[in-house]
Formats: sequence, C-alpha cells, structure tokens
Amino acid sequence: MRLKKISLFIMANLVGLTLMAEGYQLNTQSTRQLGMGHLGTALKLGGESMLFNPAGLSYMEGKVDLSLGATAIFSKVNFTSGSYTAQTDNPIGTPLFGYAGFKITENLYAGISITNPAGNSLVWPDNWRGSTYIQNISLKVFSVQPTISYKFNEHLSIGAGLMADFGSMDMSKGIMPVGSIAAFLPLLPEVYHPVINNNLNVSPLDMHLNGKSKIGFGFNVGILYSPNDKISIGLSYRSKVMMKLNNGTAEINYGSADLEALFAMLAQSPNFPAAVKGAMMLDGGSFNAQLPIPSNTNLGVAWRATEKVLLSAELQYVGWKAYDTLSIVFPNVTMNSPKGFSNTMIYRIGTEFYCTNKFTARAGFVYDNTPSDLTLYTPDSPGSDKISVTTGFTYKPANFMDIDFAFQYNHGVKTNGKYIQNNTILFEGDYKTTAFLPSLGLRFKF
Repeated sequence: MRLKKISLFIMANLVGLTLMAEGYQLNTQSTRQLGMGHLGTALKLGGESMLFNPAGLSYMEGKVDLSLGATAIFSKVNFTSGSYTAQTDNPIGTPLFGYAGFKITENLYAGISITNPAGNSLVWPDNWRGSTYIQNISLKVFSVQPTISYKFNEHLSIGAGLMADFGSMDMSKGIMPVGSIAAFLPLLPEVYHPVINNNLNVSPLDMHLNGKSKIGFGFNVGILYSPNDKISIGLSYRSKVMMKLNNGTAEINYGSADLEALFAMLAQSPNFPAAVKGAMMLDGGSFNAQLPIPSNTNLGVAWRATEKVLLSAELQYVGWKAYDTLSIVFPNVTMNSPKGFSNTMIYRIGTEFYCTNKFTARAGFVYDNTPSDLTLYTPDSPGSDKISVTTGFTYKPANFMDIDFAFQYNHGVKTNGKYIQNNTILFEGDYKTTAFLPSLGLRFKF
C-alpha cells in the first residue's frame, strides 16, 4: 500500500511540475525611475522612455542620450507550517539595463535598448519539506527593443518598439519526498536496509531541467500628451511575449551513489512502482515548454506642482492570466501544471524634488497585487501582495553626465497558500517575502 501511495504521489508531483515563480516580471529597468516608484509613462525620460512609453523618446535633450546601470536584488522567502520552518538562500540578482537614443530629424527620434524584463532566483534547501515542489530555480530573460518616436509638436508624440525576448531556465526539484524510500524496505533483503536508513534525511530522487529559449517577439507602443507645461498624460502597452523552450534537457540525480545503485537494482523488480521507474527513464531526455512574459498596460499622469516639485501617479495592468497553465512536453508524456493566475493591477506614486542644479531627490510608493491562486499555491510560486517604498537621487558632476542611485524595500504580506488537488490539500504553509534593491546608473547626453 505504501508503494502504491508513492507511485500516486510521483504521478501527481510530475504533473505539478512548474518552471517559474510569481514575481518573475522585473521592474528594475531604470535606476532613476526606481527611486520614484519605477513609473514613467507620463514622463519625458529621454532614452529610458523606450521602456516606459516610447512616445517620450522624442523629447530627449541633445542628439544622443545614453544610459546604463544595474540593480542588485537581495531577497528571501520564509516558510512556516506549524513548528516547521524553512528559508531560501537566494543568490544576489543583478538585472541590467542599457538605452541609446538618437535624434534623426527635428521631430523623429530612434533608439535601441536592452533590458531584463523578467528573471527569478529561488534556492530552497535540497532536503526541505517542500523539495518535491522546488529546490532551486533560475530564470533569465533579456529583451532587445529597437524603437522609433515621432513628435508632432511640443504637446503630442507617439512611439513604437519591437521587442525581441530570449533567455534561459534552470531548475531542480525532488521527485520523491524526503524519507519516502522507507517504503522500499519490504522489497529488500536486510543487507540493504542500512542504505535506506542512512538516506532517510536526503531527497532520494531529483530532477534537473535546463534550456534556452528561442527568440519571442512582441511590441511596445505609446502616446504622450501634454496640454500645458505643468501636466502630461501617457498611455503605453507592452504586449505579451511567448518564449518557447525547445529541446531542453532533463537530468535525474540521486541522493547518494548508494541510492543510485539501489534504485537501479530495484527497477528490475516487478513490484517496483511504475511511476518511479518512469521518472528515472526521463534521465537524458528532452522537453519543450512555453514561458509567457505577461502584457502590461500603463496609464500615467504627471504634474509639475512647482518649479522644483514633480508629482506622478500610474496604474499598471499586468496580463498574468497568460500563466494559467504550464505544460512541459516530453516525447512520451505531457506534464500539465494548473496555475490559475489572474490579471492584476500595480499602483504607483512618485515625486521628484529638484534641490540644486547638481542634485535631484526622489521618493515613491508601490502596491502590487499578487496574481496567485491561493488554492494552487506552491513554494515555486511564493506570491503575495507587496508594498514597496523607494528613494533615490541624481548627482550631476558635469553637464553631460548624471550619476543615479536608488533603493527599494519590498515587503510581501504574509500569505497562507494551499496546493489542492481532487479536494485534497497536498501542501500548505505560510509564506513571507522580503527584498532589498539598491541600484546604480549612469547617463550621458551629448
């Protein structure tokens, strides 16, 4: 009976295989704007408008506008279930951005950008209670966007860009729960029992998946209207991009060399669970999958309250429903994972204060709703409603150069999530996420 339960668990667990965590969309593509809540749809940001609203590119100063920078992401997730606790040990994330804008004619501007619109890193303990849902995951996405913008006059402009997204994925998860190999004891002579007993605290069978995506294409369009010198209104849309992983590779790893030899022997037994044997046979296999980068609709308004104070507010509607189900297709089996994500809204407000000709200060606030379905919630998707406060500044050492710094504190609201299948709770716990994001950027205008 215990072997049958293990077989059923593995079959359910493989179907539950997922690739990405909620929150894999990154909003760190400008140090300057991160300082005021990472908004910019209604602002004239020069080259950096290529991301926030391509229409703003045509208001850049000078003939060339270059900016580049990086953000460091220090994040962690805490899990509790009763008296049991676990915590991630995530590596430092380092999303990058770079923009180059150029004046073509008096009213026509063009440019190109490279950003990390999505990415994620989670490292849970290999042998923790939720190892069969996730041990570690790394997702990296790059987007190259050539852009064009046309300014009709000082009040109205439009812009559009072609997004070419590509990236890579690497993840590991357990196939059998820690300690579950004790169920194999009845199949073995006593001489092999020490092998089982010595490995009860390790994940006995793990799957490692990795692959690179083909280039996926999308578009970014926007319009910017300024009825007067004090108010501007912007609307932009970044389309969904479906990235396809073809011929990714799967690797099966064992908790120890002794276990690998033991599993090879057990696989010859007619009583050995077919699901376990099937999982072992995926070693060296290839798979295909599709990774959705969600669409974003942004509406913003900016108001220059005084010569020194700029205020802005923005709504960002994220098309997370694209991540409703994830399928991983092997040659002989398809694994479907229900996620049930919902479209969400992000609310942003920010302010900019011009202190002197050389120094500008910023601050912002962000509220981000989670798209996660709390009944399909797993530790590979530790989503929560998030509250962020941001601050930053620009120092201008020369007329052609800006140095930007920003800092964001991201506070995830404590969330209780359950993974329910067939009216049975398979995994449940409380999740608490926090993140610190310092960012540094440089800008040059000629």
